[in-house]
Amino acid sequence: MRTLWRDRRGGVSVLTGITALVIVGSAAMGIDIGILTLSQRRLQGIADEAALAAAASTPDRRAEAIGRLLTANGLGDVSTTITPGRYQADPAIPPANRFTPGTDAGALRVTLRRPVPLFFGRVLTGRNTSPVAASATARRIDMAAFSMGTRLVNISGGLPGALLNGLAGSDLSLSLVDYQALVSSQIDLLRMSQALGTRIGLTGASFDTILATDVALPTLLNAMADATGNPGTATLLRNLSLRVPGSKVPLSRLIDLGPLGTMTKATSRNVIAMDAYSMLRESLTAANGQRQVALDLGASVPGLLSTKVLLTIGQRPVTAPWLSVAQDGSTIVRTAQQRLLVDTQIGVPLLANIQLPIFVETAAAQAQLSGIGCTAGAQSVTLNVLPSPGTIAIAQVDRSRFNDMSQSPIAGEVPLLQVPLARVQGYAKVELASDSAWQRVSFSQSDIANLTSRTVTANSAVRGIASSLIGQVNLRLEVLGLGLGLSGLTGTVGAALTPVAPALDLLIGNLTDLLGLHVGQADVTVNGVRCGNAMLVA
Repeated sequence: MRTLWRDRRGGVSVLTGITALVIVGSAAMGIDIGILTLSQRRLQGIADEAALAAAASTPDRRAEAIGRLLTANGLGDVSTTITPGRYQADPAIPPANRFTPGTDAGALRVTLRRPVPLFFGRVLTGRNTSPVAASATARRIDMAAFSMGTRLVNISGGLPGALLNGLAGSDLSLSLVDYQALVSSQIDLLRMSQALGTRIGLTGASFDTILATDVALPTLLNAMADATGNPGTATLLRNLSLRVPGSKVPLSRLIDLGPLGTMTKATSRNVIAMDAYSMLRESLTAANGQRQVALDLGASVPGLLSTKVLLTIGQRPVTAPWLSVAQDGSTIVRTAQQRLLVDTQIGVPLLANIQLPIFVETAAAQAQLSGIGCTAGAQSVTLNVLPSPGTIAIAQVDRSRFNDMSQSPIAGEVPLLQVPLARVQGYAKVELASDSAWQRVSFSQSDIANLTSRTVTANSAVRGIASSLIGQVNLRLEVLGLGLGLSGLTGTVGAALTPVAPALDLLIGNLTDLLGLHVGQADVTVNGVRCGNAMLVA
């Protein structure tokens, strides 16, 4: 060992071997890592393009769009992972945490991986390639406006005017021609909001700011007139503004413009339309502090001596608007709970008149955005809808509890016919199941353009309310307080009820049409859709 230590031969070979290792390592650092860095930067650019292409495509065509892009760039050895999710543009959230994988909510992350050949690095690592990866996150802000409780129908008679008069608390002198003009005319809600801001001195303010200001009914009707393209309807709305009370309308409780609320100017790209009648009805309902309407239709219903209607509309939940603009399912629109009491008199020859009360109650139906389809030249919207359960009855109704939506006003049997020493009691009740399932409803581009309303029916919905109740009403004869079963007067009452059932069904159907909600049914309309451009967000 002492001899070897003193021997200086072969030192250059050792130094050359050590230096060669350093040279190879330096080459690997300089060349291979440079190649890997350049490859990763190129892959990142392609990942950005791939994320934009995928976000601009429908879910079933995202992989195809990315495949075409990779082929065009000569990258056949790239593996792709597409992760849908939700992106929250919240400054309080760190950028790396703003994308949450999960349900497709308009955002996605694309990750690309490919092997890059090594030159000098294979000497050190023993591998011929090293993987590089790049990811990009993109989102597309698609928006849809949808409303609940809209039923556009043709109704004869003076019922539309009577209902609006009751909601307004004054005589609006609305003819059937006026009603048809309101139904057939559209209001652009963004233009209405902009006109409203001008009228209340908030020019240049955001739509959310304008809608958060409670405005007087006359001012709102004039803004509606400014936002309709029908001159005749505009004149009608301006005339109505002179007849309605100066009650305040909490518009923010009715309309949620969502992502469009920060806008200050209406554009042709963001048209959100609503028929003038529905807008007027909802505004009058919101401004009606009592939320109760009493109508006396007299003898206008065929077969009935008199008809009186009592209507109560419950408060809409604070967080549930009537119309909403949304880009995901986070916003739910709900109808308000409604109660209707139709109190009629039926004439019976040689006997006293029959008093027939029919009670109709609907709960709050719900709807939320399920998806937006944006393809070349076509748009579609899908909603999830939960029809409202309800109750119908021929029964004694406690009017002191009629406005209290937390308890039922049904109080048992009701006297249908009273004559000296005898009376006929009646009772029938149908309770709809409250566990109806959400149903998916699709709207095509033509449905959206034409503001087509779709009716979603629960499995337990009742058709022909009066006919259903009269067909199963339990009649009981009382003479001097003793129950004697079905005979005599009960048969007379039953025979008198059956012929008027169709007329009552028509009346109740017209009333619920005007209110936009039937028992066990929900009416939904897509009022506009906008397919946004894809953009990188992370």
